[in-house]
Amino acid sequence: MDAFSNYDLLTASTGRKVAEGHKASFCLEDTSCDPGVRRRYACTAHTQGLSPGCYDTYHANIDCQWIDVTDVSPGDYILKVTVNPGFQVQESDFSNNVVRCDIRYTGSYVQAHNCRITGY
Repeated sequence: MDAFSNYDLLTASTGRKVAEGHKASFCLEDTSCDPGVRRRYACTAHTQGLSPGCYDTYHANIDCQWIDVTDVSPGDYILKVTVNPGFQVQESDFSNNVVRCDIRYTGSYVQAHNCRITGY
C-alpha cells in the first residue's frame, strides 16, 4: 500500500496546502490496545489488521512518520490526517477517517490543540 495515511499541513486562513507527508505501510498490527482489549493482529504471526480499540504505533525516527517543515514559515496552520485515504482497507465505518488539529508553529516547535474528527 503506497499510503496508509496522508498528513497535510494547511494554512489556517485559506486552507492551502503548504507541506505534506504520508505513512507508507508494509504491515498493520495491534501494537497496543485499550485496557481490556486483546491484541488480535501481529506481523510476526503473519496476520494483518487493526482491531477496534487498538493502535499501530511507531517511533518518530522511522521514515515517513513526519512532515518536513523546513520551508514552512512560522504561523497558524491546520494538520489534516486522513487514514485509509484510498479505502483499500475494509472498515465498518469510513466517516471517522479524517482528523484536523489546530497547529501553532513558531519556527522552533509545534503546538497542536483542538483535534477533532471532521469527516472531510
